[in-house]
Amino acid sequence: MSVKVKLEKNGYIKNGFTGFSWTTIFFGFWVPLFRLKLKDFLMFFIFFGFKIFTFYLSFQQASENIYFQLSTSYTALIPSILFVVIFSAEIWIAYYYNKYYTENLLADGFCTMDGDEYSAAILKNYTYLPYTDEEMADTDKIERYLNFAEQARKTERSKVIAFFVILIIFYIIIFIIVISAASNYLQ
Repeated sequence: MSVKVKLEKNGYIKNGFTGFSWTTIFFGFWVPLFRLKLKDFLMFFIFFGFKIFTFYLSFQQASENIYFQLSTSYTALIPSILFVVIFSAEIWIAYYYNKYYTENLLADGFCTMDGDEYSAAILKNYTYLPYTDEEMADTDKIERYLNFAEQARKTERSKVIAFFVILIIFYIIIFIIVISAASNYLQ
């Protein structure tokens, strides 16, 4: 998942998140609902409805060409382009939703808990919060902050690489299935 930080406001503790959100990729509109953000839930749900409509168009086109008529047509091209756009938008949303959510928490008055150097280091390194002059003067604290942030970024980097490796493997498997189905049909 993403890097979790703890934020507090008047004794109420909430988790903030930074980095890529696997949860948003896989569960989509449920994430804002679980975080109790109704406006975000409605936006995600509208996006989900658009995605379902695109799937419907694609399957409608596939049912019309059920016998593998491989002619190029705009009715086949448009859903394919929409799939690419939707997938790109999902990746972008998964990357930026945690930032949007955490920045809104900070704007609502949530702040790091006293003594929680890890959360402070992550939020400051990801530029959610500015470094204070006192922190900039304390080289030991800056070194600890950088170590926390480096470890978090390394973990995030490995998760993104794993995602794209899995995605490439998935596309290769789909390509092999389509080629084998087409070759079986042509025989």
